[in-house]
Parts: sequence; C-alpha cells; structure tokens
Amino acid sequence: MLGKHNRRKRGDCGSRTERKLCEKSNKTFIPETANKATSSSSSSFSRSLSQRRNGVPKPHQVKMTQMSGMVRLGRREVSRPHSPTVAHDEDFMPDTPSPPPQIHIQLPSQTVAASIPASLPPPIRMRVRVKEDVFLIPVPQSEAVTVLWLCEQAAQRYYQKCGLLPRLSLQKEGALLSPQDPLLSVLQTNEEVLADVCSWDLPPLPERYKKACQSLSVDENRRVTRLCEAQDGSSTVSLCGLSLPPSSLNPLLRALKLQDSLTELRLSGNRLSDALLPELVAAATTMPRLRLLDISANSVTGEGLEKAVDSLKGQSHPAFPCLEDLDLSMNLLGDGISESLSCLLSRCPLLTKLSLQACGLTARFLQQHRLLLAGALAASGHLKSVCMSHNALGSTGFELVLKTLPLRCLTHLDLSAVRRGPTDGPTLEHLATVLTQECPLIQLSLAANGLTDSSVSALARCLPSCPTLVSLDLSGNPSVTSAGLHSLLASLRVASRPLTLLNLKGCQVSGPWSSEELEDLAELVQDLHLCSQGLNKLDRDVLKQIWDRSQPHGRFLDRNSKCMISVAAAST
Repeated sequence: MLGKHNRRKRGDCGSRTERKLCEKSNKTFIPETANKATSSSSSSFSRSLSQRRNGVPKPHQVKMTQMSGMVRLGRREVSRPHSPTVAHDEDFMPDTPSPPPQIHIQLPSQTVAASIPASLPPPIRMRVRVKEDVFLIPVPQSEAVTVLWLCEQAAQRYYQKCGLLPRLSLQKEGALLSPQDPLLSVLQTNEEVLADVCSWDLPPLPERYKKACQSLSVDENRRVTRLCEAQDGSSTVSLCGLSLPPSSLNPLLRALKLQDSLTELRLSGNRLSDALLPELVAAATTMPRLRLLDISANSVTGEGLEKAVDSLKGQSHPAFPCLEDLDLSMNLLGDGISESLSCLLSRCPLLTKLSLQACGLTARFLQQHRLLLAGALAASGHLKSVCMSHNALGSTGFELVLKTLPLRCLTHLDLSAVRRGPTDGPTLEHLATVLTQECPLIQLSLAANGLTDSSVSALARCLPSCPTLVSLDLSGNPSVTSAGLHSLLASLRVASRPLTLLNLKGCQVSGPWSSEELEDLAELVQDLHLCSQGLNKLDRDVLKQIWDRSQPHGRFLDRNSKCMISVAAAST
C-alpha cells in the first residue's frame, strides 16, 4: 500500500511538474488519455524496478531540450535565465515573470581577425631618372638594401627598355651617393634621384646579339650570328640583300647600339618596315661616328618615316652629327614626306649625299612645304650629290626640283627616268639656264627621259659656260641620234676641254662618220659608251682603228651584233 501510494504521489508530482513547465514555456498541457494507460503503467513499473535495484531513489529527469531556459541553435546552445530546479513540490516558487532571453553568440576567432585589418607598413618607392626615362622602383624595407642595389635595378630596367646595360651612379641635389650606404638612410619614399651613366657594358657583338635575342624572346638567326662574328670590331656592318624580317633585325639593332667605331651601316634589301624604323633611328643616334646609312628597299613608307622622325623633334643637339650619306631609295615614301624629310635633314649637319631613287614621288612632293625642304637642303652647305631618279616628276616636277635643290653647291645630280609619260618629259631650257650661272656641277644624268636631238643641242650650248661638267649620261634616249652627238662635239671643241665620260647607250647613234668627226670623238671624249644596233660593222671597224691610234692604252669592247663599245683612256 505504501509503495502504491508513493507511486501515485510521484505521478501527481510529475503531472504538476509537466504542467508547470508547459505554463513556463507558454504551451498547453494535454493530460494523458486512457489509451496511454498501459504504456504509463509499464513506464512506472520500470522506474520502480530500477530504484529497487539501486536502493537510491532518483529525482525526475528532464531533457535539456524540454526546459524553457534552453534553445538549440544548430551546434551552438544559447543560455537563458536558469529555470527552477525540479526536485520536490515544496521547492517550487510562485510564478514570476522571467526576464527576456539574452543571446550570446561566440564568433570564431578567424572571423574576428579577418574583420580587423592588419596594419601594414606603407610601401617604399624610388624614382630614378636615366637620361630621358624615369623608372619607379619598389624598395623592400630592409637595412641591407644599399644604393648599389638601386643602381642595379635601374640599369636592368633601362636595358629592358632600350637594349643597353649602363653602369650608373646616383646623385641627390648635386651630391653623389655612395654605393655602400643604406638606401633608406639617404633617400625617402617617392623621392627622385638622377642617374649618371659612368660607362656601358659592351661585350663583343655576337654576345650582345645573343643577349638581345634572349631579352626579346626570339630565336637567333644563324646568318646574322655568322655575320656578327665576321664583322665584330669592324667599322662597317653590312647585311644587304638578306630579306631579314623584323624579328631578326630588332635584336641586331639593339646589339649595335653605342658602337662607337661603326662608320657604315648597310641594311639594303631587308624587311625593316615602318614598325622597326623608330628602333633603327634610336640605334643610329647612339653611333657618334656613323657616316653612311643605307636602308634602301626596306618596305618603309611615309607614315613610318614620320613616326621615326617625331622622336627627333625637340632635341637641341644633332641626332646624326657625322652622317654624310643617306640612302632611302626604293621605299614607297610618297608625296607627303616633305615636312618629315626636312626635319630629318636638319638633324644631319654634314650630309653630302642624299638618295631618293624610286620613292613614289611626283610633282606634289614639292608643291607642299617646298620652301621648308629647300631651307633644310641648303642649311648645312655640305650637300653635294642628290639622286631622285625613277620618280614620275614630269616636266612640272623637274622644274620644281631645280628650284628647290641648292644647285650652287651640288656636284652630282641624277634625274634619270623622271618623265610621267611619253609626252610629259623634262624640258632642258631651265636646266641650261642654271648651268650657265656658275654651277659647280660635275656629273649630270638625264637617262631615259625621252630626250631628242633638239634638247641635247640646248644642253650642249651651255657646256662652254659650265667648265666643271665632265660626266654626262644620256643613255636610254632612243630619239637621240648622231646629230645630237655632233652638237655635243662642237660645243666641246669650242670649250677646248674633253668629257671624261659620255654615255650614249640606247641612243640611235650611227655612221657614216667623217675622219674629222672621228678625230674629235677620240680627242674630246675619254670614256665613250655606245650600245646601238645602228652601228654597222664598217662603222665599228673605222672607230676601232682611229681609237687604237689615238688611245693606245684604251679599251675597245665589241659584243656581237649589239656592238657595245667602251673606250677609256689609260689611268696615269
């Protein structure tokens, strides 16, 4: 009876406890129904049996999730104010309103560390000026970094840009910096210092070409390597007719920079193109003794020339102080190069020879900026030779050329093949007028211009007034006949002086000749070039006999029916 009473009391106590818990958690208490009587009695019997075995009564246990003070949030438990301990009926206190729950969320330590930015030291940078370039160099924060380290970094950056490795020394406000001093002790961040080039690292030319290929990440060209080995230390570098692409020429140009002993650079017949022309100009400006630059037939256009010349503008000193011979022939420069060509010529104070053969020039070339170009050509006073052959100048362009060129100082003029068509050939009246005005011209070439006997007669009349003219090329003019030759011989007889060269190849010169004409020809022409089918065998034999008698040391060539005759006086 006592055990049964205790079980009922505990059951009532448990019911009151569950009701209390439901009220605390704002839940509706639902009493057990009759259909759960069997399970309830079974549970009570199990608890009673467990207590008898242990001999110690156990208090009623409540799961943590069933307590009103605990809330489960994922894997983290959030504590609320403690609920009253469930022990006996007399321990319960009257219902009091519980304070609002306090939620304490503990964030991971990594999240907290990430939300607070780490305090990094400010970066240190130095600005180093090497010639016209300024390099911004980051500096590690270390006492071991010296001024020498900054010199090496600036030198490497200059080498990557220009292909030259300098040895530098640094200055700050006119004071030299010692290479062993700690860098952060003498300079501050973002401070600019001036780098002086003490010398240049110039190994042999093949080694420089190899390093340039490595720097530009291109393969070495075997032909270029062999030529560099053969011409190392020479004053001339020649790579003509190799059709080298820009990928092979670019490392070569870098390797040739600061070649003090180089006087001639011949690159004719390659594929320099507009893209690499500025690199060529930059390399040539570092060769102080360069006298000859040949870049003919290199696919250069007027736009490329303009871009290359833009880098020379604003310089106070001449870019090519010793350049005497400039060959731009067989590049389609076009008519729009007057201004850029004027700028280029003004940077060559000692230029004596200019070649613009087959550059796609017409009369429009001299209709824009002609006075500017004329001033650049006459500025130095050293220009002696101009070649503008194989340009479709026409009669108008021919006359403008004579007005633009400094004829009072020219000694060699080549205006061959400048006519625009069969009827638009050059007229020689203006040229004859120029030749009579104390012109120092020595050699004149008017080949393939559609000249006639009348134009040759106009030219012959000025020969007595131009005693310096000794070489005349009239080849490739089929309308010139023996009459034109007779007028030339008559003028030379009046001037009492011979021609060292008379070229009449491709002219219709034929016999028969009188003995007097043959005597004059042998006396007044030292080197005669004839190539005409109009000469028959009898004319050739007579000419050979008179020449053998008057010029015993000369040469006489007769090649079959074409009858090429070349007669020259022996050299003394």
